[in-house]
Amino acid sequence: MRRSWEGPTGSPDVPRGLGLRVVETGDARALGTLMANAYRGTIDDEGETAEDALAQAHATLTGSWGPLIAGASLVALRGGAVVAAVITVRDAQHEMVPLLAFALTDPRWQRQGIGTWLIQESIYRLTALGITELHLAVTRGSPARRLYDRLGFQEVG
Repeated sequence: MRRSWEGPTGSPDVPRGLGLRVVETGDARALGTLMANAYRGTIDDEGETAEDALAQAHATLTGSWGPLIAGASLVALRGGAVVAAVITVRDAQHEMVPLLAFALTDPRWQRQGIGTWLIQESIYRLTALGITELHLAVTRGSPARRLYDRLGFQEVG
């Protein structure tokens, strides 16, 4: 899926009770835990262990998908704990096109607008970096598809 835009986008308001910061390489363990929890029991659950998720998070943060777009890769915090994250990279497999590699929300915090907010904030920050398009892949049948449709992403061939 792909979304492109022109000109500045507004920074969305931070939902009450949440903090926001840029992803750091030391976040691998928290992101691995978040990934394992977010995927468990969903269409994207391929039986990975918590250690598999930690390895995937570490690999992503160290460039396995392509260089991290640091200013637009974000974590949402509640009481110091990571409850959601978006990771954007320059996709090494597709001519360095900006890719939303992961959008994750802990199941206890889903359906509260946190994922929407983080993706919108990431788009705002991408715009500030001069980037005006973002791609992503979503598993067919995933409920996340509705979120991406609402945010203006369109299917591409």
